[in-house]
Amino acid sequence: MSLYPRIIQLLQDHAVPYSEFDHDPIVSYEDAEREKARLGWTGIESKNVFLKGANGKYCVFVTVQGQRVDFKKLKELLGTKLEMASEDEVRDVISCVPGCVAPFGFSDDITILLDMGIFQHGDYLFSPGVTTKTIQANLADLKRVFESLPNVMTVA
Repeated sequence: MSLYPRIIQLLQDHAVPYSEFDHDPIVSYEDAEREKARLGWTGIESKNVFLKGANGKYCVFVTVQGQRVDFKKLKELLGTKLEMASEDEVRDVISCVPGCVAPFGFSDDITILLDMGIFQHGDYLFSPGVTTKTIQANLADLKRVFESLPNVMTVA
């Protein structure tokens, strides 16, 4: 099953109410703000960054727009230096369009580094890995999905 259907299945399996929007392609925060205003979305934009460790393992850092990736903190947590994965790795390893990394739905060998600060927000807007779809769901509900996944590590 590809990433998009897995994400929808996880939302349904955990009874997460969500809205799904079809729209013009989004590959930047500017595009997202334009579509958000045009379509009347509410909530905070996700920021999901695909990273590769010096040990060859991959992870996705899940946070919100405006948060920066603290590479030093993540290195301490994982015990390996991290760098941004290449666009080819984004496509080939997690089946996402570069700039549209999803927050979950990956195979268990991809570690999800979850910024617990996201749960201070209400609605969360995220890409299911494609440029023309956005999912809006409440983070209190999405917490059930994250808690069910075997590949999640929390980041304080």
